[in-house]
Amino acid sequence: MGKGKKVIIIGAGIGGITTAIHLAQNKFDVRIYEKNDYAGGRCGNFTKDGHRFDIGATLLMMTDIYRETYASFGKELEKELELYRMDPIYRIKYINGQELNFTSDLASLQQQLESIEPGSYKNFLAYMAQSYSSYKLSMKHIIDRNYYKATDSFNLKNLILLLRLKAFNKHYEFTNKYFKNELLKIAFTFQNIYVGQNPFTASALFSMLPFLELTEGVWYPKGGMFRVIENLLEIAQEFGVTINYNKVAEKIQIENNKATGVRFTDSSCDTADIIISNADLPYVYNDLLPRTKQSTRVNKLKYTCSAFVFHWGMDKIYNNFEQHNVFVSRDYKENIVTLFKSKSLSDDPSFYIHAACKSDKTAAPVNQDSISAIVPAGHIDESNPKNWNSLKQQARDAIFRRFMEEGITDFEEHIKFEVCYTPQTWKTIFNLSRGATFGSLSHNLLQMGFMRPHNQHKKYKNLFFVGGSTHPGNGIPMALLSAKLSSEKIIKYYS
Repeated sequence: MGKGKKVIIIGAGIGGITTAIHLAQNKFDVRIYEKNDYAGGRCGNFTKDGHRFDIGATLLMMTDIYRETYASFGKELEKELELYRMDPIYRIKYINGQELNFTSDLASLQQQLESIEPGSYKNFLAYMAQSYSSYKLSMKHIIDRNYYKATDSFNLKNLILLLRLKAFNKHYEFTNKYFKNELLKIAFTFQNIYVGQNPFTASALFSMLPFLELTEGVWYPKGGMFRVIENLLEIAQEFGVTINYNKVAEKIQIENNKATGVRFTDSSCDTADIIISNADLPYVYNDLLPRTKQSTRVNKLKYTCSAFVFHWGMDKIYNNFEQHNVFVSRDYKENIVTLFKSKSLSDDPSFYIHAACKSDKTAAPVNQDSISAIVPAGHIDESNPKNWNSLKQQARDAIFRRFMEEGITDFEEHIKFEVCYTPQTWKTIFNLSRGATFGSLSHNLLQMGFMRPHNQHKKYKNLFFVGGSTHPGNGIPMALLSAKLSSEKIIKYYS
């Protein structure tokens, strides 16, 4: 089908690699160019002094999408990767000393929910039923499909569907129907941060996230999330995909309303019949393409938050943590408002701790630990500049202060080394617009489906996009779907 058609993919993120495999299977000649000396993007990793860290993503969920992806390559997920199921999925630590082990063990979860709010377990089951409906219907009719014209999205049938999915309800407010206790409302809405959303303004459509955690489960590959990238690279090479590292795209070359090739910062060029960008979409419109009205429109869209991510090599093991831990701030709402409205960082932020050695001892030397912390922060706003070094120290101090309150009094003195990614790091290393860590463009009803920037350029028809800032959205499972959908559109267009 694609025999003789040359394809250039800019970026070796998970979306770019997966797209390459889909197309190579269909006889396209695919070459990937990656700006860094490693693949994976935010799903990359690094090692230092025997400690291994996932740069961004730390968990694997929505396994059905992974299985479908691997099956399309003639592979079996469980034969390619050694996966551990996380249970509890994570431990939520509240400021009042209460905690909730979010677990698929329903007997244990029932006991915990009832101790926080009597009668809440019955409501939890109703919430899960609604979430199940949202997941199945949205996957079929909104997420896992391509859009070719406006009426694919804007019609009476879809309006009725959105009403049924509670898409016009705000997620946090929607939980009022099921829970009275604020701790439980937080437990079932903070997952919006996974995709850089504000739980108080995000659509209730995303109630599917806790449902997916509890049913399909949360998993961790032995070797870390980068093991997924390594495995996909092996499959890509099986299909003849070539990957070139340390090649920074400078411009996508345009001639007669067609993308003809890519010019790189080392002055070299390559030409192809089809250009696909796995780089952040707003970055492509602003830096790699001629400026158009579309560039202006993209810049006016809503962006996700950013994050400070600390990686610590520890000289001792900390048994205080589960593998995934969420520490909730004293004033959860104030923390969210500061994050999304002020685009900054509160004095008492919520944060997440990842302790990889809990399931994978290869992540650190014997009797040592590799601990990561993610502190959501506002994205870069040029109209309201921030002192990111000062905010980094503020985030660090807040973590250690909370640890002290939790009885972890010696953490700082056992740090061997520290590596920190700031909003500026995300922008510089990964070309993420505004340093928006979670895929740059946010999800809201006006930035979903047909309204999200399309995976095929409107004017340059042989230029396609894949990744978090195009359809269907951000997060690794969505990047896998993005690769599938963009590939389907390319194959259809060139058939």
